[in-house]
Amino acid sequence: MGWTQLIGSIYCFVYGLGDYITAQGVTLRQIKAEPMGDRDSLDVENHTDARDGFGRSGCQLSLWHSIQMLSRIRGMSRNQAGSHRISRMSTMSNSYFNQNVKVPMELPQRKKKPFLTSLKEFNNKKAAKGDESRQPPGNGLLVPEFVPVALDTLKARATLLSGVHRLLKNFTIKACRVCPAVHVGPVGHRIASCMGRNNGVRHGRHDWVTGRIEDVLPRMDAFHLSDRLGKLIMHEDRFIIPKVPAVVELCIQAGVDVAGYPTKRRTKPIMMINEKIIEFDALDEEVLCKQKIAGTERFDDRLLFMEESFDGNKECSLNTETVKTETLAAMAEKTLQAWFTMRSGVKKLMSKYIVYVCGYCPQVHVGPKGPRTSDCRAYKNHQRYGHHFWQEAAIDDLIPLRYVWHLRDRNGPPLASELRVFYGAAPAIVELCVQAGAAVPEEYKPMMRLDVVIPDLREVDMVA
Repeated sequence: MGWTQLIGSIYCFVYGLGDYITAQGVTLRQIKAEPMGDRDSLDVENHTDARDGFGRSGCQLSLWHSIQMLSRIRGMSRNQAGSHRISRMSTMSNSYFNQNVKVPMELPQRKKKPFLTSLKEFNNKKAAKGDESRQPPGNGLLVPEFVPVALDTLKARATLLSGVHRLLKNFTIKACRVCPAVHVGPVGHRIASCMGRNNGVRHGRHDWVTGRIEDVLPRMDAFHLSDRLGKLIMHEDRFIIPKVPAVVELCIQAGVDVAGYPTKRRTKPIMMINEKIIEFDALDEEVLCKQKIAGTERFDDRLLFMEESFDGNKECSLNTETVKTETLAAMAEKTLQAWFTMRSGVKKLMSKYIVYVCGYCPQVHVGPKGPRTSDCRAYKNHQRYGHHFWQEAAIDDLIPLRYVWHLRDRNGPPLASELRVFYGAAPAIVELCVQAGAAVPEEYKPMMRLDVVIPDLREVDMVA
């Protein structure tokens, strides 16, 4: 390094120190107020501003003074970080977090789902696994306080399904033929966001068809366990063991009895020795075998429908085609409340009864041990020989949220692709109930962007 470069570096260091002092939140007057030696004293009142060749302002200080100030600033930032440092997030208004919330981004297919807990918490849970096996439900017994929660959750699910079934007779939903996109409205939107097959031919436009109830409430199935602590499910048993909705299986294991899907209920705790179960219950196995067991056909949700879910109102029966507006609004409000009740109940049950999800595919399993089936078709499944990568599941894995664009006027023009930045979004079930007359939930008002004025197509270029 030549003398010219050395002098230039020192010059930039001295005159750029003022910006560093301002960033640390410490002024020259604060440094002057502290006692310093005769050699370290600074004439702050008579200092003059200067600018270097890059247009940066600084103070005309000597190199020795600059080094002393830098060391004192670092010491003050360590000891008094709370008084001198101002967080950028703390200067923002609280209203910033209550409006214009974006929809959570979908995880790419080549990415694994993130873990819910850190590695340290996972190791702590694994170390405490021996103590948990001695308490319900690890010892084979039910948790008494969770049985009413499971019953209320199953009732809320029945009310939700019957309510959505009735609402779909009065409101139309659209589903894309080649991608998972859904739209709640009489006419599909024109937003070019299709990522399905041959989307380039359609210029990203969706190919809309009439939707079903599965498009509003995606269904996640899991294996039904006749014995929660029984042997593992192997690959050869995947067509023999019936599958039920994961929420129903979670409620069954928590203490709810469903006809056709029996499970073993123990009255005495078990003991595990070398991963072998030692029974102390005199339960006759023939009693379980004599119960009527459903086949491997698809679980019929109508078995759990309850006509008294809407107080026996004849206008809300399953065979009714048209419903009054007042009755429709009350039905939508009760359906939306049932959805929130089901989610809160499932969240409570998952805190005690473990649920697994594959880190690469949507497959879920309710039970202490994940099945060893080789039916995973996700990214790089050949490296795992088709096995699932089981990890702790979240509430959205059992009850997926399918977000749709919020439609303010059902009779208005379809949503345009040029105005997509002004449109809000919400889960499909929330959007359906809101269009039917239910009140907008507080937690989804920021995402639906109700306070944003949507301009006309001719005014898009004039909007800042």
